[in-house]
Amino acid sequence: MDYTAIGIALALISSLTTASAHALLKAGNDKLAVRALMGAVGTVALAPVCFFVPLPTNSLIPWLLTASALHTTYQLVLIRAYEASDFAVAYPIARGIAPIATAILGMALLGDQITTGTVVGVGLVSAGILMVAVGRTIAAGGLIAAGIAGLLTTTYTIVDAHAIRLAPSAMTFVAWFFLLDGFIMFPIFATLRRGRVTSLLRSEGCQGFMAGVTSLVSFGSALIALRLAPVGIVSALREASVVFGMLIAAFFLRESVDQRRAGAAVVIALGAILIVATAA
Repeated sequence: MDYTAIGIALALISSLTTASAHALLKAGNDKLAVRALMGAVGTVALAPVCFFVPLPTNSLIPWLLTASALHTTYQLVLIRAYEASDFAVAYPIARGIAPIATAILGMALLGDQITTGTVVGVGLVSAGILMVAVGRTIAAGGLIAAGIAGLLTTTYTIVDAHAIRLAPSAMTFVAWFFLLDGFIMFPIFATLRRGRVTSLLRSEGCQGFMAGVTSLVSFGSALIALRLAPVGIVSALREASVVFGMLIAAFFLRESVDQRRAGAAVVIALGAILIVATAA
């Protein structure tokens, strides 16, 4: 069985749904409330699975906790970026740094092997993503937050890939990761929004539920893909979701998307096609 091809297919599924999850988060009136609800959906959905998969091993637990800490930090920084900037600017910056850096670190740290054509494809995806944000005004705070989010994306992707490959089964890491995510994010939300928790849960409930379900599909498929395919390939294909992000920004969030960004989308698409053609 060609596990790399399965991993590529899962990465493409993740790409289709990642932008939707981020757009739902961005569109929320209180983004921290939406993110807390996303975590709660994941916890409720995956908690039963924890009883039917092998328990995390002693060697996996530190990596599982590290992954949870990195993702929590990333989400809080990303919320700051979305509060300060348009989705069409913050999202590409936050995601554009990751693919090429992740591919390099995957080869250096995890022993991943990818072809020259795939490396070129990953480079095209990164270049196209960053082109999306060129020329747009962004507040200094939003730029810094989006840049840090991008670096955290690279870091957590490498940690996730190592952890899920170390796990006794893919679903062990997936189930326990989503379980911890809700247990971590909801108390943060309850602490920072003390006195408004009930009203925010009511007002953001629908948004948070939809974002949570979308995130389960998006990140769950990405995690399993990291076990089956080189991390650089998965990262690049997943970050190609910026193309869908631009479409969402234009047609649903009513943000401006000009011809240059359309050209960048073509570059991203060409990179993704090259990756699939040379890696499968």
